[in-house]
Amino acid sequence: MPTISQLPSTDTISASDLIPISQDGSAHSVSVGALLAQTQPAIIVGPPSLLGRISIGPGGPDTIAVGDGLTLNNGTLSASGFNKTDWPLQTSLAPDDQILVNNAGAPQLVGLNQIRQLFTAGSNITIDPIGVISTSDLNGAVPYSLATLSPVSTLASEDLIGVSQNGRDYAVTYANLLGGLTIDLAPTADPASDSDAFWVAQASNIMLRQTLGATWPWILAKLPLWKRRVIELSANTTLEEAAHHNTVLVCSSPIRISAVAANMVSGFYCELINASSGPITFDSSILASTGSNGLLPYQCGAIHCITYSGGTTMFLSISAGSSVIIAPGQPFNLTVSSVSSASVTLSWSAPISGGPASIYTVQYRIIGTIPWLSAGQTSGATNLIINGLQAATSYDLSVSAMNNIGTGPTSSTLTATTFAIGLLPGAPSALSVTNIGANSVTCSWIAPVVGGTGILYRVQYKVVGQTVWNSAASNLSPTTVSITGLIPVTSYDIQVIASNDSGSGPPSAPVTTTTAQAAGLIISISWNWIDPQVGSIGGNVHVNPATAQVQFGVSQSAVTPPTVWVAGNRINTDLWGAYVTPASAGSWYLWAEGTDGSTPTVYATPFIIT
Repeated sequence: MPTISQLPSTDTISASDLIPISQDGSAHSVSVGALLAQTQPAIIVGPPSLLGRISIGPGGPDTIAVGDGLTLNNGTLSASGFNKTDWPLQTSLAPDDQILVNNAGAPQLVGLNQIRQLFTAGSNITIDPIGVISTSDLNGAVPYSLATLSPVSTLASEDLIGVSQNGRDYAVTYANLLGGLTIDLAPTADPASDSDAFWVAQASNIMLRQTLGATWPWILAKLPLWKRRVIELSANTTLEEAAHHNTVLVCSSPIRISAVAANMVSGFYCELINASSGPITFDSSILASTGSNGLLPYQCGAIHCITYSGGTTMFLSISAGSSVIIAPGQPFNLTVSSVSSASVTLSWSAPISGGPASIYTVQYRIIGTIPWLSAGQTSGATNLIINGLQAATSYDLSVSAMNNIGTGPTSSTLTATTFAIGLLPGAPSALSVTNIGANSVTCSWIAPVVGGTGILYRVQYKVVGQTVWNSAASNLSPTTVSITGLIPVTSYDIQVIASNDSGSGPPSAPVTTTTAQAAGLIISISWNWIDPQVGSIGGNVHVNPATAQVQFGVSQSAVTPPTVWVAGNRINTDLWGAYVTPASAGSWYLWAEGTDGSTPTVYATPFIIT
């Protein structure tokens, strides 16, 4: 009997094909169709799907679909969550609608009417059953009003104030509210009148109303107390509006005043006082009322800048009362302070008669000759170096003074002889000051390295800030000397010049020293009252101790005390006073000191005597 493997194979199968089966112990044949008619046919479904029985009665398995929120992956059924984009859109809400909420990790449905119960209406607010929020009447009866709020009596910078901006309500602090106020927010006012009012605060920060008319008495009371600034000019100056407008300019040196009219503003004004010994000159842009180009000593004037149809002009108005009306007197006290083989230095004193001098002319000639030669002119200075002289020659020297009226008489003639040509000495060195007292100091120095034998020394001193040197001693052989006649508590420059038969060498390096306080009767002086009158100045001072004698004087310097004093009169207790008459018109300072020279004190503001 053949085996299965020995049987031939078939390529196709049909329902009529027969296969052997055993039935009740006997071999039978059955067709393939009959055999398979009793079996479940093949179920073909696509993933993801489940098979189950959902229909009624016997039958094969049904396909069960996987719904929203579930996934079937490799036979595992899982929850995947909701995809809200797949949900239908609800276009309106009703109180009985429900929403999904998460309650301790579990999803639950909540009605919209339950959400409404979470909200409670506050003061002046109502919520109706369908959720409409509205304002309500205050206390259910009276409409809302600021007048019903509790008032406050003060405001702090951080307090809030309600404002509406672009249709929305905001709060702003009181400080920012005031800081935001600007003048351009106010409407334009009519022309000013006495009844116009403005805000003021008087003795507190409470704002009060004040009228323009009420301010005039206050302004009138202040005007007599207003003073122009006083500015001292000692160097050439160009006028500027910011620095010089509405000021009094006191020229303490012969200087030149300039101005650029195009840079000035119409209405500029200043007063000028020439307190120097020479003329004050002006550039061509400043037109003078007298036609001159300057102010003579002790003249005063005013400069105006005006703009009109002819342009902008700087105009100098010179006071007629201060103009010089006579020529100066005769210079005196001619002195030769330095001699060399080719030059001499001539000094002199200003005239004490006639009008003030503005220019000095110096002349010289060899003794025995007739024509005088001009050595030069100075603009108020009382010294001049005459150069170009012959060695070992004697000369006549003279000086004359002039002003805008004319030339005064020539001084007396002084004779000086130049040195023979030779080696000039060098400058003394190591100048030192010792034994500093109230009225004197002692000077010492080392002789110059060059200059040979027969060297003589000349010692000079001056108050710091001044230009003219005073002679303390001359023709000295020793290298030490005491300088006397000094002013207490005053700073001095000191220098030494060596000379021989050939002339004078260069001066030593100057040293500066300050004299001591005078150990006098007066401890302190304070000004109580001053009174400039026509031709004189009066004043009185409080003195400590009260019975110490006082003297008064005037000087044209706030640094150098007077040389002439007037004894003071005791008025009462510690009060002393006197009237002093200056020697000439001009700007003067009033001084007071003890009769022993102690505690010299100056009144800081100068006075003009006409």
